[in-house]
Amino acid sequence: MAKEAVQKRPFKELSDHEKPEEKLRMYGASALSDAELLALFLRTGTEGTTVLELADTVLEALCAKTPTAPGLSSLLYGSYDDFLAVRGIGKSKAARLAGMSEIARRMRATRVQGQAMTSPAMIAAYFMDDMLGLQQEEFRVVGLNPKKEIQFVECVTKGTINYTVVHPRDVFHFPVTRLCHSIILVHNHPTGNPVPSKEDRDLTLRLKRAGEIMGVPVVDHIIIGGDTYYSFCQDGAL
Repeated sequence: MAKEAVQKRPFKELSDHEKPEEKLRMYGASALSDAELLALFLRTGTEGTTVLELADTVLEALCAKTPTAPGLSSLLYGSYDDFLAVRGIGKSKAARLAGMSEIARRMRATRVQGQAMTSPAMIAAYFMDDMLGLQQEEFRVVGLNPKKEIQFVECVTKGTINYTVVHPRDVFHFPVTRLCHSIILVHNHPTGNPVPSKEDRDLTLRLKRAGEIMGVPVVDHIIIGGDTYYSFCQDGAL
């Protein structure tokens, strides 16, 4: 027996409590699904597609691109071109989504300014969230003041899925010019496995020696892999 087709209801036929904007007014933003929240930014659908269906399409496309970043978190790693490539998303919507993602990234980056990094787990928790959906290696330097509060976070270099070139002069450029007390090194393994390679270990020791010479101690090197991490300091390897 043939499966009965399910007919989609036009957006205008939805009751007020089913429409994202009205639902938010009635029950608060926390009552909205991911697609409903995204629909607020998209504003309109396309011919034959409601705004809610378009929101679902965007989420599916971005989640497929960054499988390690589920739901709305996948939008953080979307570029203007990524959004524009989604069927039904034009230049205006793509620009709006890219701007929304950049606002979220900047808000998240500023929240650690002046925050003391007291443990490897605390450092990893922040960067794990930030680097979860990256498809290539990024090597970052975190500058600390004497109270171990974050002064800055800078991306030194970007590489491929399993390799990036890091030079000591690039790593210590920001710490020296900004007169920070010490630094933490952070990079990701897009493969999801945070276990350091021989190259990671050799680089860490090289940068540790450089830091000792320049008077800017390397207090830890954190490797992020999916939802896990490795700390050279915690492992006694630094």
